[in-house]
Amino acid sequence: MAREQVEPELRRGVLPELGDLLRTRRYLQLMAVRLTGQAADGAFQAGLASLFFFSPERQATPEAVAFASAVLLLPFTVVGPWAGVLLDRRPRRSVLGFGNLLRAALALAGALALGLGASDAVVGVLALAVLSVNRALLAGLSAALPHVVAPERFVLANSITPTSGTVAAGVGATATVAVTASLGTGSGAGVGALVVSALAYAAAGAVALTFPRRLLGPPPGAGAARRGVREATRDVAAGVRHLRERVPAAAALGLVAWHRWCFGLTTVAMVVLCRQVLADPADPAAGLAALGVLLAAVAAGSGLAAVLAPWGARPGRVHPWITGCLLVAGAGQLLVGVSTSQPVLAVAAGLLGLGFQGAKIGVDTVVQRSVDDAYRGRVFTAYDLVFNVTYCLACAAAVVLVPDDGRLGPVAVVLAAGYAVCALAQGRGRTRSAA
Repeated sequence: MAREQVEPELRRGVLPELGDLLRTRRYLQLMAVRLTGQAADGAFQAGLASLFFFSPERQATPEAVAFASAVLLLPFTVVGPWAGVLLDRRPRRSVLGFGNLLRAALALAGALALGLGASDAVVGVLALAVLSVNRALLAGLSAALPHVVAPERFVLANSITPTSGTVAAGVGATATVAVTASLGTGSGAGVGALVVSALAYAAAGAVALTFPRRLLGPPPGAGAARRGVREATRDVAAGVRHLRERVPAAAALGLVAWHRWCFGLTTVAMVVLCRQVLADPADPAAGLAALGVLLAAVAAGSGLAAVLAPWGARPGRVHPWITGCLLVAGAGQLLVGVSTSQPVLAVAAGLLGLGFQGAKIGVDTVVQRSVDDAYRGRVFTAYDLVFNVTYCLACAAAVVLVPDDGRLGPVAVVLAAGYAVCALAQGRGRTRSAA
């Protein structure tokens, strides 16, 4: 952005811009869809964690946590690219609305199956379906944002919108963990969490369907959804070529891949650590409560990123902001390696939340400014695909790298060094954009 464009925005200040943004009706409507849906995501995933990792009859080993985490995300690595085609060929308002209603139905089916004593396999399949739809909807929300926000407010909107969604997911998860830990773990708590999630998903779908049909894109000339594997494959390939032509967006996704890999490995370790070290292994409710503290710290760090990003990632400063966030995340990763004290780990979780979400705000802005709207659905689906593939790879690595008690030790120190290397590369301008 040219200097003459940047300075008026800086002189005006962030707070007036924020006031204008929060008076934008369509933006608030899209925010309502995101916050409601992601709060439901947090409750849904916390309910699954309580059922599979903190039930009295189950033990949380690195292998079990890694396998369950990877399996829950693997379907999106298959359906994700085709969801991107859908987002670029069908009204995104319809995808967001009916997709959330589909999630509500699947979550209710999961609650019914769990209440009737169905096997873990049946509940797991329904959970797979909910989470697969979830990733497509998050891509749709990101692709729709430029239709309700002016380009000069992308950084501000990206500071508030995805971060608020992450905080909402953290609040939903933390509240579910707190209730579950106090009332007792097991299938009963899981049923309650899934029912509450279903109601919130239904509310998000209803709000999304109040948008005008074409307001959120794609452009009218994009055409109807195509049928047939060959045509869909061509659409996906076109999206990948577009991303390759937008070097800033592609390079930014590389940073997200590293972030997500580290986050996945650390998440597996933290779940095991909460069950085996931070609480008596024979008391799963205490372990779940310890995990709740760490989730709250991550949510607090993510919220702080939303507060700081409008100043730190203002126009012309996006890349230095991303560099700083990488260093913050590296500091949090280092703390994970040097201590198993719960207060220290809470600080580390907060720094990881701040660093990860802060960098994501910058990356979202780079991607939104670098790609054409006709390809945005496929590019943001590729973005989410990177999230899930790297997380699954981290889970596979966790089987080898995470010890039985969850103490990462030297592994976390190596991950922190990796963050420093990424920050050095970013600081030298290897990841550039017009942001």
